[in-house]
Amino acid sequence: MNFTVLKKTLKNNSVIFQNFTYITILQVFVMLAPLITYPYLTRVLGLELYGWVITAQIVASYCSILVDFGFKSVSAKHVSIHRNDKSKLSEIVSSILSIRLLLWILALTVYATIIYLIPSYRSHYLLFIFSFGLTFNELLFPQFYFQGVERMKYIAILNIVIRSIFVVLTFVFIRSLSDYIYVPLLMSIGYFIGGILSLYVIFYKDGIEFILPSWGNMKFYLKDASSIFFTDVICTIKDKCNYLLLGAFIGMKDVVIYDLGSKFTNIILKPFSIVGTVLFPKMAKERNIRFFRKIVKYVACGIVISVLIVNIFLPYLVEFFTARELDLLPIRLYLLSPIFVGVSGYIASNLIIALGYNKYIFYSIIVTTIVYLSLLGLMYAGEYLNSIHSFVLITVLSYLGELVYRLFVAKKIVNIEEK
Repeated sequence: MNFTVLKKTLKNNSVIFQNFTYITILQVFVMLAPLITYPYLTRVLGLELYGWVITAQIVASYCSILVDFGFKSVSAKHVSIHRNDKSKLSEIVSSILSIRLLLWILALTVYATIIYLIPSYRSHYLLFIFSFGLTFNELLFPQFYFQGVERMKYIAILNIVIRSIFVVLTFVFIRSLSDYIYVPLLMSIGYFIGGILSLYVIFYKDGIEFILPSWGNMKFYLKDASSIFFTDVICTIKDKCNYLLLGAFIGMKDVVIYDLGSKFTNIILKPFSIVGTVLFPKMAKERNIRFFRKIVKYVACGIVISVLIVNIFLPYLVEFFTARELDLLPIRLYLLSPIFVGVSGYIASNLIIALGYNKYIFYSIIVTTIVYLSLLGLMYAGEYLNSIHSFVLITVLSYLGELVYRLFVAKKIVNIEEK
């Protein structure tokens, strides 16, 4: 009887399980790639110079947020609803790609101006120029389309191709300190190739046509994604401002330590983000609150177990990544973040966004940013911004504030949906 039920469940949810398999393969590869390149780069370039590489990527990531404009999170819903209407799909894809191109040109102008105006950035201008190529991922790769039609196969294959190119070329071309400027260039080449391949699949294999979008359509999709965009902007400022402040107040070596804590956090969260990505279309269509409650409990328990495992092996992991003995306390403190971020992120994507309550995402980030800026102001006033521990503590408490607010909103939404 149990076997019959299992067989029926697999049959009824074959698309979900297939997508889960492809995304799992991708995320395993995504976790393995940094394990190969990160230790190599820290050894060849050293912590100080690699800190500059990270800083340039952080500055470029602000441009990526502008270019994407929240489409990656929101527009999959429109594709999912109209997946059988090629005319409507052509309108959606064409409008979003056109908007992204205009935003990319704007971002390039602002980015070049900032690099020119800041002397320390200008002294590494080639590094920053090549780092801007990372925005090719947002400009060219329409993840929203593949997620909306529930064909994660293409996301998996194309991303593996991108990262494989970067991994191989890193070992070929990065051999000395002077090669540091080629790190973002190689990544940019990978993103460009992956983006072109994805567009080929959409316009030639799937038969989607590029049509010149009307201003009305573009305005609609801009407005639809605007709340997520402003949320992403504020969230990025909050999450990545610490990198820039660490470099300015303490030093580039501490930027690498902070980044290592962030890397471990992302590795822990990857498997659980897979669950959210794969189940997003199901939640958007079925609005099943009971199903959401069940999965969010599994996500929370899984993250706690993962954090404990990483803490046990942390000394060996740090030595592997950096070939140095570092202070583990800031990284252990940072590893509280996955618990707060993982649960908060699942609530955001698979309840708040999936059910159309996008404005609450923006409100939650406002609350978190207020907490972040308040803590930052208090630390600065108390002259505590002279240690990486202070910056990590600010980050962790900000994520906790975000989780508390989203739990409050989730309870409100559940009450509305269950009436």
